[in-house]
Amino acid sequence: MRKVLTAIFLFLLVIGQAIAQTDSSGINKRLKEIETELKSNPLLKKHYEDLTFYYSQVMKYHADSLNASGFKLTGYMDAYYGHYSDRLPVGSYQKFPTSAPISDAFGLNIAMLSLQYQNENVNGILTCHAGDIASSAWSSKHNFIQEAHLGLRLVKKLWLEGGYFRTHLGFESIQPRENIGTSVALTTYYEPYYLSGAKLTYFINDKLSVQVNAFNGFNTFVAINRKKTFGLTTVYEANKNFIISFNSLLSNEQADSIVLSKRRLYNDLYFAYKSKRFNLGFETNFGIQENSDLEDSSKTAYMFSMTLAGKYKIKNDRYSVYARVELFDDRNEILTGPVNNANHQLVGINAFGGNAGLEFKPLPNSYLRFEGRYLHLWNNENIFYTRSKYTNVRLEWIAAMGVWF
Repeated sequence: MRKVLTAIFLFLLVIGQAIAQTDSSGINKRLKEIETELKSNPLLKKHYEDLTFYYSQVMKYHADSLNASGFKLTGYMDAYYGHYSDRLPVGSYQKFPTSAPISDAFGLNIAMLSLQYQNENVNGILTCHAGDIASSAWSSKHNFIQEAHLGLRLVKKLWLEGGYFRTHLGFESIQPRENIGTSVALTTYYEPYYLSGAKLTYFINDKLSVQVNAFNGFNTFVAINRKKTFGLTTVYEANKNFIISFNSLLSNEQADSIVLSKRRLYNDLYFAYKSKRFNLGFETNFGIQENSDLEDSSKTAYMFSMTLAGKYKIKNDRYSVYARVELFDDRNEILTGPVNNANHQLVGINAFGGNAGLEFKPLPNSYLRFEGRYLHLWNNENIFYTRSKYTNVRLEWIAAMGVWF
């Protein structure tokens, strides 16, 4: 623990020196410059506003493309220091690795560049990334690509997109800046992060859209069998502050040579709300998979999860407090893979947990976060190693900072 506290102290010292070099008058001057830029060109707002939940909009660049055209280059970086109570070899990725996956080390979560083109009839984006998130949680093939897809307007309200996509499920993103906090819930970890295929989206009106999609698989860029994953997405964007989305994916991850079918229907429902003072996200998931019950392989298995996260912004949005609670029940390991618990039973992952943190934004397009998390596996899944014994509890501490342009 002394090493952890020392490392965190050094991290704070470095940040403190950086902030000290930019006095309050300099920060206020830059804030006024940003306000002037936004008044002269409102389209620049996307560079500086709170990007929480931004990715969760269906075809998020569609609205921009109606008001602007041409190319846009953006970038983003996030660095961290993390500590986990689970003791693993130095440099190893923690269990359920995504954001800040290495313990007792300084690391780079993500460094990315994104090139976007848009007009009223065509849009496209290519985003390349590197860092610990890409190494620990992304596709092993085409690992440097976060997303690469293009869209064509077929008729006035109908768009067709194809390529490599970030997931459209859930309110948490692979980019920490688009989330309430730095770590992600177990639900997010086991949902698809990336998909390759095609999407057909119909904008019924300015608030309601429906999409049908087809992908190579549940969580892959490259096809793993001859079967395809098909989905349906409905999004209601009441206004710029409130989004409701329902998503379904029908898939079969079994190899073509296996006769026994294990078709999976995964359903995701989430609400995302943003206001001047609050960000709030709620998500629930329900999945079924045939021939997958651990006690009787001829029966259908079920999984369930629920996540609630919120952030309260203080003092002109420069300071925030946030928290998340989560419940994840996949006792028949539809998504998680089997684990032998302390009673020598074969089970899936069943867990609940919570996290809380503080956020400081020196500038609107940056943040500094300090976060703690508690994760408890309730079915005697002693997969963590703490103080020379195996346990079903893990504690996490993360300090992270990010900036984008």
